[in-house]
Amino acid sequence: MTSLKLIFSLFIISFYSCSYVYAADLKKLAIEEFKKANYPKAIEILEHALIENNDDLELYYCLGYFTHYLCYDSVPLTGFDIRKSDEVLAYLGKAVELKPSYGDAYYFIGAEYGVRARRHLGKGEVDRAVFEFRLAREKGGLPDWLIEYGRNNLKTCDRDAILFTGGDADTNPIEYLQLVENYRRDVTVIPIALLNRPWFVQMIKYGIENAINAAPISWSREQIHDMHPYKWKTNLILIAVPETIKAELQIDKDFEWELEPDFEGRLSAGAAVLADIVKTNQWARSIYFSVACHPGMYHGLGDFFQSCGTTYRLIPTQTKDTELELDIKCIEDVFMDGDNYKSIASVADNNMPRASHMLNNYRAALFRLLIHYYKDKNKRRAKEVLDFMESTIREEYVASGALGEHLASYRKLLE
Repeated sequence: MTSLKLIFSLFIISFYSCSYVYAADLKKLAIEEFKKANYPKAIEILEHALIENNDDLELYYCLGYFTHYLCYDSVPLTGFDIRKSDEVLAYLGKAVELKPSYGDAYYFIGAEYGVRARRHLGKGEVDRAVFEFRLAREKGGLPDWLIEYGRNNLKTCDRDAILFTGGDADTNPIEYLQLVENYRRDVTVIPIALLNRPWFVQMIKYGIENAINAAPISWSREQIHDMHPYKWKTNLILIAVPETIKAELQIDKDFEWELEPDFEGRLSAGAAVLADIVKTNQWARSIYFSVACHPGMYHGLGDFFQSCGTTYRLIPTQTKDTELELDIKCIEDVFMDGDNYKSIASVADNNMPRASHMLNNYRAALFRLLIHYYKDKNKRRAKEVLDFMESTIREEYVASGALGEHLASYRKLLE
């Protein structure tokens, strides 16, 4: 009898070991398909793996993550579907149930609720959008430190500014602040990745009362509906600069921007809309880009950026190695104020690796300020900046990498 029990136990152990190995192999195969953007196949493989091992949190995370991509980043676009969205949230919810500290699962929970909120906005349903963002916060998708980062981004912006953002991590906390907390609704927030979606472009062109400040877009409804990649060769975009701005910046030329094709010899629809916004605006409102944007999203405007810390302000003259390269007052006012970092320590308990790397942008902003004062032979102020950075934005909150080595070098120079 004892021998039979032993044999049965060994069989059970062997069975479960094989199941885990099989599931692990399927997971690797699914990830390979995902890398090839074959999202349906990746999801199909993961569903098979889940049959073999239904308590693997990575499987639930990947199913939520991959299904999110299938809906919003696949070819052709599956598009938003409430049932699929519920499925995404169910998978991610199971992942955090199995591991309550699973930061990147919370990241995608926030991203999914952001999609749902934006879809309601597209229909003019502001109250329902607010409800979705409240849920994102309640479910852990918008932790305190991320909301604080969004608030600091908005603090760098002038009144009635236009702010181009890069993705979910820097966009969702700002939209939450605007819609739920009624903070800085004067700023028009534009996720660059959505500028190739006609429904989104139409929404920001006309705006939504008490929700979205309209963007300066010259295209008609018909042109927006028909947007597509356009035949394009590198062209010089000329935009007149008002005399008041010329005098303020001490420049005498109008703005000249060389816009290159970005899509197989064509100009993508998103790039064309961005160019129209910049041109139609005619310097009437300040334009900013989040530093979280991929540089490819700048479309050649990077040479005209003035650093404001976690954002860049677009100005009508090249800034590199000039006094206009940094907005010293803005960086001092926002990023040398300890009250603007009250929630940064919460990242220790609510870390999202896919988003928390942005906190290093705080250090990068202050490092540029430090260098400015050091080059200006103001070592006392440079040391104050370094001391503030090391005491407030501590290394346990951010992964400094190479920047940490540079800071150590300056510490020696300033001793």
